Amino acid sequence: MKKLKFPRKLSCVTLASFLLGSTSLVQAADIKFSGFLSIGGGFVDDEKGLPYGGYSEEDLTFDSNLLGLQVTGNISDKLSATAQIIARSSDDYSLNSEWAYLTWQVSDNTKIRAGRLRTPFYMFSDSLDVGYSYAWITPPREVYSLPFNNVDGLDVYSTGTLGSFDTSIQAYFGGFSDEVDFNGTLAPTKTRNQMGVAATLGKDWWTLRAAYHTADLWVDVTQAPLSSTATIGSFAQTLGVFGFAKNGDKLLLEDDKTTFSEIGLNIDTGRFVAALEHTELEAKDSLLAKRIREYVMGGVRFGDWLVHLTYSRSKDDTAHPEEGIPAGVALPVVGSTNFLIGTLQAVAATQVETRDVKTIGLRWDVTSGTALKFQIDDVDDEVDGDQKLFSVAVQTVF
Repeated sequence: MKKLKFPRKLSCVTLASFLLGSTSLVQAADIKFSGFLSIGGGFVDDEKGLPYGGYSEEDLTFDSNLLGLQVTGNISDKLSATAQIIARSSDDYSLNSEWAYLTWQVSDNTKIRAGRLRTPFYMFSDSLDVGYSYAWITPPREVYSLPFNNVDGLDVYSTGTLGSFDTSIQAYFGGFSDEVDFNGTLAPTKTRNQMGVAATLGKDWWTLRAAYHTADLWVDVTQAPLSSTATIGSFAQTLGVFGFAKNGDKLLLEDDKTTFSEIGLNIDTGRFVAALEHTELEAKDSLLAKRIREYVMGGVRFGDWLVHLTYSRSKDDTAHPEEGIPAGVALPVVGSTNFLIGTLQAVAATQVETRDVKTIGLRWDVTSGTALKFQIDDVDDEVDGDQKLFSVAVQTVF
């Protein structure tokens, strides 16, 4: 992950004290601070089963914590700068720069931003780390599953009206570079020519959203192991030796055209809440499965309490990197093309997720800006079996 470079002994508390203590700087530059905090814990009912949501033990552990600080400074009437720093317990509380951008307020309804931005993949992308802003402890993991959520580039965001409806549209262009987990191996990853558009249409208590994104994707999977003696890179070379270089290219995830689409609906009448999203991710001519994910949520408020139910699902379509290789053709060393076909099918199968999750949750707004949440996730995985996750969190904004 990209991180800001601070001295090793500089903690989040020290950083916050320094920033909040610089009162003369705040007054001189009109700097505004805000923050958010989440302290979460949980356990699974079977530690021999599927790890889920970052938990794998039957004992309750509180290791899902997050602290975020955001600072915005006005440079002029039209120009401002924003930075957001987050420390997560899962990352040993290292300080990560999630947002860092300049904003030019072109008009009352239009702004242009440049720098590190949150990619508008989902309905709750902008508030993804601010747990207080939505009903769940975390949004449904089956849908909110992309391993990266930021883009370095620029965007244009505009609001308006269409008859009696409120509208917004956001278009962006940029790229991303980091490391992502690929079958247990950290793989250098980047996107180039990444662009997308997200639009909303709403009125009163409902908002409809749609988004479409495209990018050229690179993932260096050459060192990902296939066995104790082979990697994806070495197997791709083997395919080339036998005359199936195009099939080897499908394994290497180099410059693959990738698309991501989303449609969602959010409802909040004050008493009743509901949300649904459907997403599809596809990297053409690769070993990656077409990721088809969706959820639907409904809830009811009783004063300061919210009870909600969610059903989420991942039902991916398996890729076929073995297409074009004839079956049963004799080959030296490996025996026949059936070995190549079987290996390619096995690699593609590791990218498929088929899972249903039923969630029941309870949110109590203890005070303005602070919520206590309880949640039970009942997981049914086609490959790894059943699991239940019990979790709790206190989430606040300040």
